Amino acid sequence: MTADVLDRSAAAAAARLTGEEKRAALHAVAEAMAERFGEIAATNKEEFAQAERAGSVTGKALRRMLVERPRFNRIIDGVRWLAECPDPVGEISELRPQPNGLLVGRMRVPLGVIAAVYESRPEVTLEASAMALKSGNAIVLRGGRESTRTNRLLVRIIQDCLKDVGVPPGITRYVDDPSREALWELLSGDNRIDLVVARGSDAFIAEVRRRSPWPVVASGGGNCHVYVDESADLDSATRIVLNAKLSAPTMCNAVETVLVHAAHAPGYVSELVAELRRAEVAVRGCPQVCAAAPDATRADDEDWCTEYLGPTVAMRVVPDLATAVDHINTYGTGHSEAIVTADLANARAFQYTVDAAAVFVNASTRFTYGYEFGLGPMLGISTQKLHARGPIGVTDLTSRKFVVTGAGQLRTAP
Repeated sequence: MTADVLDRSAAAAAARLTGEEKRAALHAVAEAMAERFGEIAATNKEEFAQAERAGSVTGKALRRMLVERPRFNRIIDGVRWLAECPDPVGEISELRPQPNGLLVGRMRVPLGVIAAVYESRPEVTLEASAMALKSGNAIVLRGGRESTRTNRLLVRIIQDCLKDVGVPPGITRYVDDPSREALWELLSGDNRIDLVVARGSDAFIAEVRRRSPWPVVASGGGNCHVYVDESADLDSATRIVLNAKLSAPTMCNAVETVLVHAAHAPGYVSELVAELRRAEVAVRGCPQVCAAAPDATRADDEDWCTEYLGPTVAMRVVPDLATAVDHINTYGTGHSEAIVTADLANARAFQYTVDAAAVFVNASTRFTYGYEFGLGPMLGISTQKLHARGPIGVTDLTSRKFVVTGAGQLRTAP
């Protein structure tokens, strides 16, 4: 790592950027990424083939290395969206006069230096850089070892664009050394970092949390549930479960466990298992589920904790709403949970008592996504409670400070 003073001076430069400077820089980055996609994709394919041959990355992680045009185009569109959306920096809210005559409000300000550390997905390099720029922060990026050349190229394009429009290119930096030692050095107390955003495997995130003396926001895993309540419209419930499982099984907002009220066993349980099996989804069920549907396999305790990220779902019959909520709060990861119900009181009770970043009534868990929530690009989905929870949008890369205006007031009270 280079000297810490560079980071702090870059943060100061980023914080001074005007809304128009950010807008010009983001549009320049978006256009350059679109124009140079062929070069980016070619570099990425070489690295993908090398990782595949070496066996250093396998399965879903290997697939996530690929920079594919449809997803990359969506991210480019997201950069353009950021360019045109309101600037969060400098926004003053909660402005209220006090009995002492002071006018007290809260101003949204940049955090300073953000470290984004991540595995797989090199597109995070573009998304994180654009979000840091919009929020007036400097950013230090450290991607996965296997995508080092792709990440370097992306950062080089971004820095060239910033320089071309008169924005200091040093506000976006990349850690060239792909070793874990370099990552731990980045996160050490020798470098003042205001926020670490971590994406990757549970083991990777746990190690980042253990080693970092700085605040960490992690994009955690999703052991998500759909609860089919006693009053549910069963046709709607089936559609929601199938969408939540099948539309993108490898995503963290896909459903992994279905809870069904006992009033719907055995009839509906049998029908739902049959629908899932027709879609080639394996069902791991409790004894009541297995009794209703011979195609289901008996679940064990581990199944209730498992994020399958594939064509498997666990299913349990529960006697009431309270048991469903207790199951979710015991085994869930605090990501996304859903209830299908026609009972407004049950819907509100579920939303209030379930401990999760996003709680849905009569909708698929798959909607937990920055764009679907009107936030635009996101840096992941946080399953913790401080300081960001749910999709990490551009405003989550800011803090707030009190701004107070007086007319010469002096405090005399103790």
